[in-house]
Amino acid sequence: MLRLLLAAATLLSTPAYWTLHIDYPVDRAEYERIDTEDMATRRDFYASHDLSMPTVWRIVTIDGAYLGLRPRGTLADFDKSSLTPELTKELQAKTNPISERIHKTLRTHHSEIWRLQPELSTRAENPMPRKYSMMRIDLVAPPKDAAYEAGMKDLVRDLAANGVETLAFFASYGDGAYHYIFSSEKPIKVRKLTALADTRDVAISRVEIR
Repeated sequence: MLRLLLAAATLLSTPAYWTLHIDYPVDRAEYERIDTEDMATRRDFYASHDLSMPTVWRIVTIDGAYLGLRPRGTLADFDKSSLTPELTKELQAKTNPISERIHKTLRTHHSEIWRLQPELSTRAENPMPRKYSMMRIDLVAPPKDAAYEAGMKDLVRDLAANGVETLAFFASYGDGAYHYIFSSEKPIKVRKLTALADTRDVAISRVEIR
């Protein structure tokens, strides 16, 4: 119980809103090759100006989705940037041609805004995986929200007691679904709240900081 209280206290101090960009490449090998070039270009740019590069968490799912999660704090922080307009223009001149090549590898892509759900989370750190990780997407009809969240609180508590950590988000701007990252040292099996949500589970192949 003390561990859960400490985790909850830490989660309340973490960024509330996260931007999310999702890519679905047709050619994953080519996508990753160009994406690596893009990241190297960005790192070199920030290093050359003695600036810290914004943190991005890359989640790759087994079905071929590439999710880039970036902590943004509050909605008021969305318009803030560590770069001046001049530096932004300089960076875009370097990365726009690379982005055009990346886009040619994609079947589709889109962006969303996710809000952290501290009451449905037990992870107190960024979404780095343990040995096993999976993502769950729950789409809930609005009349069932209260019952669903009550059921998920019980489920998350049971998972924590069995060594499974949970990081929960709600897509405030996007698909309107709850999104969970479950992580454990052992294979993960999470029961579904079938009467309350339409659920899709997908294994996570890797998570990395960028």
